[in-house]
Amino acid sequence: MTGLFCLVFVSNSKAFRTSFADSLWKEASGRGEVESVEFMLDNFYAVFSRNMQDGIEWLETARSYARIMKNKHMEGRSELCLGTVWYLHGDYKKAIAHYQIALDIFEAEEAHAWIGRTCNELSVYSRKQRQYKKALEYLDRSYDECIGAKDLNCVETSLNNRGVVYEMMGEYDVAITYYRRAEKIALKTDNKLGLSYIYNNLAEAQRLKKDYDSSAWFIDQSSRIRTEMGDMQGLAMNWVNKGDLFIEQGAFDRALALLDTAITMATNVGYTDLQRQAHELASKAYKNKGDLEKSFYHLERSYFLKDSLLNSEKIRSLSEMEVKYETEKEKIAHLEEKQKRTLAELKLSQRNKWIYGISGVLLTVVFLALFILQYRARKAQADKDAAILAEQEKGIEAVFEATEVERQRIAKDLHDGVGQQMSGLKMAWSNLSVSLSSKMGNEARQLNELTKILDETASEIRDISHQMMPKVLEECGLVDAIHEMLDKALKLTGLQYEFEHFNFEGRLDRKIELSLYRVTQELVNNVIKHSGATRLNLQLFKNQGFLILVVEDNGRGIDQDAVVSGHGFMNIRSRLTTVNGKVNYEASPNAGTTATVRIKLIG
Repeated sequence: MTGLFCLVFVSNSKAFRTSFADSLWKEASGRGEVESVEFMLDNFYAVFSRNMQDGIEWLETARSYARIMKNKHMEGRSELCLGTVWYLHGDYKKAIAHYQIALDIFEAEEAHAWIGRTCNELSVYSRKQRQYKKALEYLDRSYDECIGAKDLNCVETSLNNRGVVYEMMGEYDVAITYYRRAEKIALKTDNKLGLSYIYNNLAEAQRLKKDYDSSAWFIDQSSRIRTEMGDMQGLAMNWVNKGDLFIEQGAFDRALALLDTAITMATNVGYTDLQRQAHELASKAYKNKGDLEKSFYHLERSYFLKDSLLNSEKIRSLSEMEVKYETEKEKIAHLEEKQKRTLAELKLSQRNKWIYGISGVLLTVVFLALFILQYRARKAQADKDAAILAEQEKGIEAVFEATEVERQRIAKDLHDGVGQQMSGLKMAWSNLSVSLSSKMGNEARQLNELTKILDETASEIRDISHQMMPKVLEECGLVDAIHEMLDKALKLTGLQYEFEHFNFEGRLDRKIELSLYRVTQELVNNVIKHSGATRLNLQLFKNQGFLILVVEDNGRGIDQDAVVSGHGFMNIRSRLTTVNGKVNYEASPNAGTTATVRIKLIG
């Protein structure tokens, strides 16, 4: 096995993107079987922190060698590390799949320390999904397994992760307590990587408590350690966090200097999602400085990078399909070769030639017939599903169209019927009350009260009529209608707001204007009723063939269960479906919610 392993190791020599990875690879290849794979797993973060793609290929190679050796423990460690790098890369579905495989392997081995480490990572995934109770359950198990195995590094990670969960729940002092406990262990074990993350977490907790000096100090401590380690990825994260801190303090120029460095570093290590975050913060800083042109540039870059992340996922899926296709092609080639050998044997046996030939023809006909039947059945089912989907979309569109027609009818009836009658009644009552006031004496005050009630009733009917079908939307367009809606909805709430629109001229299709107005109305109402926000920002612009609306608040964050099943959110998705649009929600407990609506413009 040793000779075979060395042969495979040498024949699969890699061409990594960094000289650092190449030098480590040479060092790994000079070791024994288990030692080589163990060396790769122990040093994966050093490779990954310099170039993300090198780190992924490094771990996939380690897993391949573990499988060649049939070493399940090393395979489990490879899966655990792959889960971590995909989590940091932002692909949470791949991360959870690797974590689950690792946990199954370690549970079968009863490897308690590694069960604890895997539960630590599973808690991070649950925390990302806002499943805080589940995250704490994983951390309870992790802590018990790590204490039992006397694995201090694992215990430190468990305490650090528990602090992050409490921080996301808004319990900052409890979080800091756990960070400090983790710090003591990291200092005792000289775990510099763990210490850099602990200080980064302490910085965030202090920022949320508005203790900016302490926050900056902890970021500097984390950066010092990461500089010593050569952790370029970690340093880029630090500069993004410190840039965010400066923005919150109003030091926009200092923030932009750090964010510019972070963008360069994140680009060098291939960390696309971190580039996106840095551009997003730079857009915010320039906006606060009043430089809307540069703000829009960085906003466009953030959207472009977000789209590229989605496209990368599609490319990975396509690559997987290509691998499957090549595998199937090899199988077919193998079958063809086998068929040639069979035909050669048939020539040697003339007696069986016709029997085999006829059997082959019959089998081909049968297989062909089965293929045609299966193809037709699948096509019929696909056509049926497409027809059902089309009918459902037509039904949804018809419901909304009927709703808007009914709103328009009610608004017209209120305005032209009840509204005019109320106006006439109000005028007659005013004349009568003036005449009676001089004669009735003590009852004059009551007349004034009744006149006030009548005024309010007429005003309410007029407001309801405008809400049912805003006149300004029909006459002036979407931008003016949103301005009027925000003014009426927010003027008595004390909630500060800002509405910006750029690269947006002329009128849109009536159905798009009406749908986007109703969606904006629903999103603003959600902020007023549920977010507890003090500030609301709206942006409306066109970009690369899309109409984009961004609604951002600084409230408590959105409930993901409500996004899936809430009536209002379902109504928003259904409305957008009728105009070829989609909505995405991003939220955190302490930074509010950002809703991004994208509608594809045709023509």
